[in-house]
Amino acid sequence: MRVAASCLIVLLVTSPAFGGEQSPSQESRGKMFWSGLALGIAGATASVLGVTAFRVEDTSTGNAPAGTYQACVAQRSDPIYATNNCDALKGKNRGLLWGGVAVGAAGAVLMIGSTRTSAEISGGVVRVVHTIRF
Repeated sequence: MRVAASCLIVLLVTSPAFGGEQSPSQESRGKMFWSGLALGIAGATASVLGVTAFRVEDTSTGNAPAGTYQACVAQRSDPIYATNNCDALKGKNRGLLWGGVAVGAAGAVLMIGSTRTSAEISGGVVRVVHTIRF
């Protein structure tokens, strides 16, 4: 999680340096905002699905020892354990989880880049600044 947060911070800080001054057209800013929102929602959805509905069978969840899920499934051949519900022991789909985090972060960068918002790092502090013009 720290790696994802660090990547997001780096993207927020460096995006103004690469882009230069954007055109004042509200239309292009609106497209970036809505595209970023769609990416953010898609990323969050993918992350949630990676830890809920699309769990994988090759790993075990939480602090369970390796092979716990496979051992539970193997016990089903015994009539005593035939009704075992092993789905809770499936591990999270890390590829889908971290892919969703990356897509969500890209969406956040697009949303912030479409507004008058920037991020600054100074003295161990991350500051998000939003400019309001009258």
